[in-house]
Amino acid sequence: MITASEGHRIEVNYVARLEFYINDVLVSDEFLVVPGLTEEVVLGAVTIQKWRMKLDFDHNMVYVDPKVMIMQLI
Repeated sequence: MITASEGHRIEVNYVARLEFYINDVLVSDEFLVVPGLTEEVVLGAVTIQKWRMKLDFDHNMVYVDPKVMIMQLI
C-alpha cells in the first residue's frame, strides 16, 4: 500500500464490511484493518463521496445526505 512516507510499508491482512449508523442514516462500506494507526477509523474520500458526507470540523460532526439511502434502494 502506498503511503506519504517514502520507503514505509503498510501490510493489510484483513478487510471488514460493516453497516453502521451516522445520524440515523444506515451506511455500509468496506474497511481495511491496519494495525498501529493513530486513529481507530479513517474514512476515505471514496466513502465520503459515495455517501455524500459533509464534515463539520468546527463541531466535530459528520452529516450524511439521507436522500442517498433512497437512491441506493431504487
